[in-house]
Amino acid sequence: MFLILVIGLPIYAQNAELSTADSLFANQKYTEALKKYENIFNQDKASPAMLTKMAFIQEGLGNYADALFYLNLYYLKTSDKAALTKMRELAEEHHLSGFEYSDFKFMANFVRNYEVEILIVLLAFSLFLLIYGYSKRKKDELPRVSLFLQALTLVLIGLLSNQLFLADTGIVSQDHSLLMTGPSAGAEPISYIEKGNKVTVLQSDALWTKIRWQEEVAYIRTKNLKTL
Repeated sequence: MFLILVIGLPIYAQNAELSTADSLFANQKYTEALKKYENIFNQDKASPAMLTKMAFIQEGLGNYADALFYLNLYYLKTSDKAALTKMRELAEEHHLSGFEYSDFKFMANFVRNYEVEILIVLLAFSLFLLIYGYSKRKKDELPRVSLFLQALTLVLIGLLSNQLFLADTGIVSQDHSLLMTGPSAGAEPISYIEKGNKVTVLQSDALWTKIRWQEEVAYIRTKNLKTL
């Protein structure tokens, strides 16, 4: 009984806080609701519905970079194309880059959302091919097709396991963030980048993040970037 209480109390508290936040949102007390939502978000407990509400509030407050951040997180969880449309509208309104989407990006996000399920299917298919190929070899037949499919399947498993085609991205959170040629204050400055722009994250540590921006590699202060 004690164990149930220990496990259940944090869940109850979180649900109570979410209910309070939703009630504040429904009563148009948006800034108060946002504080509650942010507390839940910082506990890594954000639901898609909550993310859309946070994006709505931030847009209403004029914080378009934060609105885009939460919309992106919502899209990564749901692959909802309506979120893409909204992000493009905000990006065009504020002259921001990095929000161009393609079928490949849509498929990459789909793979991200169903990574475990796809891996299970590929592993099962690989096992089937192994058994099939073994049966063919016992009959002195060369299973060329199954060998080719097995190699292709293993490549896909390797790519998916290492997330080689799922690039991390981030949204610049501070205006006039300086881009540098290296991870040092003594490096050569390249240019400034405004908040709200979306970049590809290549590598990151506590101080500096290596990014790709407009086909160039640059470094930005990690504190000036919200990683998705």
